[in-house]
Amino acid sequence: MLNTLLNHPVSIALVTMLLMWCDYLLTLAQEKERKKYYSKHYQSYPVNTIEGNPAFYEAVERLKLFSPRHTAAMLIIGVAVPLSLFYIPESLRLVFLAYAWGLFLIVITQHLSNLLGYRISRKGVHGKLLMHQRTGLMIQSARYLSLAVFLLVLSVLSESQVLYGVTVAGFTSSLRLFVLSRKITPVEKDDIPPIETVTDPGSSDKED
Repeated sequence: MLNTLLNHPVSIALVTMLLMWCDYLLTLAQEKERKKYYSKHYQSYPVNTIEGNPAFYEAVERLKLFSPRHTAAMLIIGVAVPLSLFYIPESLRLVFLAYAWGLFLIVITQHLSNLLGYRISRKGVHGKLLMHQRTGLMIQSARYLSLAVFLLVLSVLSESQVLYGVTVAGFTSSLRLFVLSRKITPVEKDDIPPIETVTDPGSSDKED
């Protein structure tokens, strides 16, 4: 199927944008579920958010179905992926496409896992977890790294170009979150659970 799509750049662009849109919608669905039910069990600090990219903190917090920033990114990446195929050696095009789509599919499956976990946790869960954002990103990075190792074994055994591409996407996803975690305020040595957290990521900007 992917080999056939390689000759249809418009279809590649549409699928890429669809994957990015699904990623964003699942993020909103996850945040909505957390706000309504799971917030009594989970909270991050210093900013209380499930979104890893600071550029989308406010849009996700406000559950905006339309985000100008995300839409712009979706259009740019949607066009960039098929255009890049024209400059990539033919032997690597399938690997590249699997890599590009793998980046989004890995995140989408994690969103689905979190969303289903939140819904299942409406009953039978007690207590509250306060987690530093840096710690949360590091944990997620470790999950992606574990998945990438699993995919690496499968790709070597199967010698599949598609799996090779998705494997690289797994390692890239892990590295991306690791880099993001370095940009978050470090966890203090005498780390103490906060009395309050910022529930509206955009509120600090409004107060200035």
